[in-house]
Amino acid sequence: LYPVWRWLTSVRAAIVLIAILTGFALAGVIIPQVPPQLLGSPPAVAGHIDAQRPTFDHVPAATLLLPLLGFGVWLVIRVAAPRARAALQPRPLRGLPLSLSLIGLGLLLGLVIDGLGGVGGLALTDALTEFPWLYDTNGGIFNLFNQPYWFALVALLALSITTCTTSRFPPIWRTVRRPQRRVNDRYFERARQRLDFASPAPAAATADALAAALRRRRFSVRAETRDGAHYLFADRYGWVQLATFVSHLALILLVVGTLLTKFTGEELQFWVAEGESRPLFATGGDRQQVQVIVDDAIARFNDEGQALDFRSLVRVTSGGEEVGAGEVTVNGPLHAAGFRVHQAAYWEHGAALQVRDAGSGQLLYSEALLLQQQFFGPRISITQASTGVLFTDEVIQLRFPVADVEGGAYELIPLAETVSVALALLPEGDGFRFHYALLPVAAGSPEGARLDSAALRIGRPPPVAPRVRLSDAAGATVLDGVVPLQPTGLAEGDHLGLLPLPGGGLLTVGYAGDPRRFFYFDPADESRRGLLPPGQSVDLGDVRLEYVGEDADHSSHGSLEPGESQVLGRVELGYGGAESVFFAVVDDVPGSSGQSVVAIERFGRARTASEFNAFGGENVDLARSTVSGLYADRPARLAIGLGDVPRFDLDEGQARVVGDYEYAFLGPREFTGLNLRRDPGGTVFWVAIVLGVLALLTTFFVPRRRIWARVSDDRTQLAGLATHGVDMTRREFRWLAGDIGAADIGPPAPEEGEDWDR
Repeated sequence: LYPVWRWLTSVRAAIVLIAILTGFALAGVIIPQVPPQLLGSPPAVAGHIDAQRPTFDHVPAATLLLPLLGFGVWLVIRVAAPRARAALQPRPLRGLPLSLSLIGLGLLLGLVIDGLGGVGGLALTDALTEFPWLYDTNGGIFNLFNQPYWFALVALLALSITTCTTSRFPPIWRTVRRPQRRVNDRYFERARQRLDFASPAPAAATADALAAALRRRRFSVRAETRDGAHYLFADRYGWVQLATFVSHLALILLVVGTLLTKFTGEELQFWVAEGESRPLFATGGDRQQVQVIVDDAIARFNDEGQALDFRSLVRVTSGGEEVGAGEVTVNGPLHAAGFRVHQAAYWEHGAALQVRDAGSGQLLYSEALLLQQQFFGPRISITQASTGVLFTDEVIQLRFPVADVEGGAYELIPLAETVSVALALLPEGDGFRFHYALLPVAAGSPEGARLDSAALRIGRPPPVAPRVRLSDAAGATVLDGVVPLQPTGLAEGDHLGLLPLPGGGLLTVGYAGDPRRFFYFDPADESRRGLLPPGQSVDLGDVRLEYVGEDADHSSHGSLEPGESQVLGRVELGYGGAESVFFAVVDDVPGSSGQSVVAIERFGRARTASEFNAFGGENVDLARSTVSGLYADRPARLAIGLGDVPRFDLDEGQARVVGDYEYAFLGPREFTGLNLRRDPGGTVFWVAIVLGVLALLTTFFVPRRRIWARVSDDRTQLAGLATHGVDMTRREFRWLAGDIGAADIGPPAPEEGEDWDR
């Protein structure tokens, strides 16, 4: 056991352990650790790891390898030529340890190489796959502070510090309590710090004056006479050496605090809706009686809709009695029931849903639902072109990626069995461009799930078609628009289209030949046939037809800005901007045949899929809407899908009977994310920090001074020891000589840059 004892009492071993733990702590700061609330769920831990791995897939090779190479060179030199280390070190780096010099040179060279283009990267996660335990042991390196090897290192450090402190205490205590009071006479001639001068008075008088001067400088003095001379021993700040035990105690307390936090501390994180309450503990017993109530969730947004500040008004009750209440923020907790209650997050996308029995009115379900899932898509409206009857007005989820456009996505909306309209959002600058295209593709076909930009006609210019104007006998315009054309297949350049007439019937129009010539043709009336140049008109009896000229036909494909619309055959497509819709998959909603999907639409425009301007709701100005004002004043809407039951919508405050149940949307709800923490080790940590700082300040800025003096009738000799580079020869000794009236000693003076206040 003696070698183990030697190793545990070695200061070098303790420093190595501290360096290793420091490296672990640094890695734990750099590598995103698994949040505490996910640790109980292996799938959540695996998801966190998968999300973080790509950030470590490329590490600069030279910056990583060259410092390791420098360390390897130092090891070789240390083993092969230990005496040559100083000679091999570059002169500019003399004074630094050779190991640090080589590692620093390697790091500097690596940074330069990688900055100039490098030698490639290292896929760090590929290399670490050879050591699966780094990932698989409950999070591995992404959960460092809960690994067995972390606790083993902490325990080993605590054992080393305790053993080292125990072994050093007896000799240090003896040095403090029973310091060496006598030295031999030769010490006064060989001591590194000494002063020899003529005694200004007889030995007894000089010794008394010297003792008085030392006591004025807060030295404890012991005097004795032997062999015809007077001997003095003076000690100042002798207790300072005990500060090393205080610093060791601080380290031990840090370890104890860590263990207390780990094994007795508690941390809870959860969401609470505004106006709702939540028990802290789901288990039975008295602890279940502790409740957290959120009376109000408050947030401030900037002009772009991003949160600037959030806070909540919270109450805590225990056994029905209020034990704490106040405002909580991220850095301003509420202390109640032994916990510190912090606000950790804010979420504006929630919805209050109630379900009652339609016959009896009995309340069956009442929940504030946290809607954290989202999709990003275009808000569209589809109406019948001739009557304006609204078919749908919703945000469309784009399920399919555009094969050759990064970040682009589309969805197919069926118009007929084999005809669909494709709706796409394509990245453009800081936002998105909305694109549509009529396609001869069935919405549910495999072909429709793998379309590329060519199939979607992205970037293709619209075809040319005639713009015509119809007016009645009084000269009033009854139609002014572009007539879509289709190729006839009979001759190149021939295209036909059908123009509906006000009184019923259809007139065939189109282009013939190259260059294009506009013609009109009525199969039942030869008088209603002919050619028209641009700007000319013809009387067709009850209406007058004018050919305005060529124009772009956007009825097959094109782009729309928010607020614009386009007629596509018998329907009119309107685009209201791009939005994020927030939803949740919910169990146990009455009337559902399985899981239910509940989504809230706030009628705001999102610039990206992850940033949402929360228009509507508390503390948010509706006038900031950027969706062309189309939906600025509209209340929120809840969309509900009950398994096999078709989707239905509820405006804020609206109720609707579906089957045997009445569903009511009470309105949006804000949610507060709370963090509740009880940390018995926290107080221990603060005590350890205070003790450690005081011990370090004492050790480094209050150096111990010991002075031995030999006084005879003709000479006075001083010798001393002091820590931290205090030069007693030029300071204390000369001051003392001046105090007792020595004539041949000049006054002390500090050298340039020297601080004598220590």
